[in-house]
Amino acid sequence: MSVDIRDHPQTPPVEELQEFTLVPVAREEIADRRGDGEELREVNLRESRDDVYVELDPDPTERGAHDDIGTALYRLVQLFGTPNVPGYDAGDDVSEREDTTFKYLFRLVNGAEERDRTLPDEWLVTVFDWHTELGVGIAEWGEDPDPDAVDGAVGLVSLALATNVVSEPIQCIYKDKWY
Repeated sequence: MSVDIRDHPQTPPVEELQEFTLVPVAREEIADRRGDGEELREVNLRESRDDVYVELDPDPTERGAHDDIGTALYRLVQLFGTPNVPGYDAGDDVSEREDTTFKYLFRLVNGAEERDRTLPDEWLVTVFDWHTELGVGIAEWGEDPDPDAVDGAVGLVSLALATNVVSEPIQCIYKDKWY
């Protein structure tokens, strides 16, 4: 089930909502920036906002359930390949990790006409597992993300778009089920 954010008071116009694209940041770009000493700073929207939530299926073992964190990762891998943030590869040393086992870094691009825009041209979004649930963050290279972006429509759109990407079935059928 997709998330409908149109009733939230911070929602941008519907015309603008139709024009966003989620683009994975190249793994090489991430490695180069880290190599140059830049740090990716992020704010987890699930921890910083109390007016939003993500609802994946509460019992993934229930018959017909397809909205758990494993299914979310499966959909991300199908759409974008393996996680693009170095340090979250299968087989890596996991001793430094707390509770995140995969992480993607995306550039959210606003394709709305310049005159119709209420949000920035683009910004960085992370998608990861957080306490075995879906985590979504606003990110910046080298500095903390703008609190107004986190608490405003940028954060809301980021969370809704990421949730919709991982909760909508993609066209892949296995044992007569959509994934």
